[in-house]
Amino acid sequence: MNIRPYNRVSFVALGICLLVAMGGCSKSVQVGTQDQAMVPGPKVAKQAEAPTVSAPKEEVRVTEQPVAEAPAAPVPAPAPRERPVEKVVEQPAAAAPAAGSKLSELADVFFDYDKFSIRMDASPVLDANARLLKAENGWKLVIAGHCDERGTSAYNLVLGERRAQAAKKYLADLGVPASQVQVTSYGKEKPFCTEHNQECWQKNRRAHFSAQ
Repeated sequence: MNIRPYNRVSFVALGICLLVAMGGCSKSVQVGTQDQAMVPGPKVAKQAEAPTVSAPKEEVRVTEQPVAEAPAAPVPAPAPRERPVEKVVEQPAAAAPAAGSKLSELADVFFDYDKFSIRMDASPVLDANARLLKAENGWKLVIAGHCDERGTSAYNLVLGERRAQAAKKYLADLGVPASQVQVTSYGKEKPFCTEHNQECWQKNRRAHFSAQ
């Protein structure tokens, strides 16, 4: 084949260009892959990692439900305080005076512990005795004072006399002649009851009526 001279020159020049181009590309590629860190140039700032934003936790509110309190049991009203029942001491039976006379119907009267005043329950008895004595003629009466076993003999003799004198005065105020009434005291020496309790002691605290 016959190649023209100018075409040969062009072909050679094209080959040289291709070699130069290939050499430049090869050098460029080598620098880019191995010595990239040594190539001067503006450093690319490392992109800051975006902070991970976590979704806010939903606040859970627990609403306390008020606990219904059990209704308090009603406080029972205090029971009314019972008044102490006063023990009523039955009036002991009077000793029987001498038979064959209305004076045997005379009744004894009783006294409180260590007292010689006339009690309210003794007033009706003395009233009845006064009516009986005023209806009788020519009578003589002895009123004897008695005490229970507590206390000394000397003290009870005085207390017994005061009890007899109180009964005599009451009769005199009702019109019974004092001259026909004699008083004496036995203290605790002649008890009507020998037991040692309140009921027995009450029987012994008396003014005893008897015909002379």
